[in-house]
Parts: sequence; structure tokens; C-alpha cells
Amino acid sequence: MWRRYPVLVAAGVGAVFGGMYAVLIEIGGFWHGNSSAVLPLLFPAAHGSRGGEMNAVQTASLLLIEVAGNMLGFAVLFLVPVAVAVGVRRIFKGRRA
Repeated sequence: MWRRYPVLVAAGVGAVFGGMYAVLIEIGGFWHGNSSAVLPLLFPAAHGSRGGEMNAVQTASLLLIEVAGNMLGFAVLFLVPVAVAVGVRRIFKGRRA
């Protein structure tokens, strides 16, 4: 699969890492009770009145946007160097005689 579609594989690997990174941030923020995560907003009674104006649907939507954004960002970060390397390789491969 890597030899046939290296750019797509790199994007897929980046998306998986981005999703895992977002989940780890959320779990760590929830576990330590700091403000780096959205999950504590789902349970405002347990952590004071920090989530006062947000309901569960708004918080879940924010969490979904955060995870999807991380997945897209990491996919692009993994995809670009591989795409450049594949492009350069194909350019120089075509010039051989």
C-alpha cells in the first residue's frame, strides 16, 4: 500500500496520530482538571460552574471540531513532505535516459 499510494498513507497515518493526540489532550485535561480540555465542561457540577452557559450538545460539538481539526492538521503535516518527496522523485526519474 505504501509503494502504491504513499501520499494517502501518510495522510492516513497523520490523521490517526492527530486523533490520538486530541484524545490524549482531552483525557489529560479531564484527569488533571485544567483548562486545556473541553471534557470538563460536560460535567460542570463536578468541577464548579466553569461550564455555566454551555450545554452538552455545544460542548460535544466543540469536542468534535477539535478532534477533526487535529486530524486534518496532522494529515496535512504528514502529507506535505511526502508529496514533495514523491514529486521530486518523479521529476528526476523522468529525466533519466
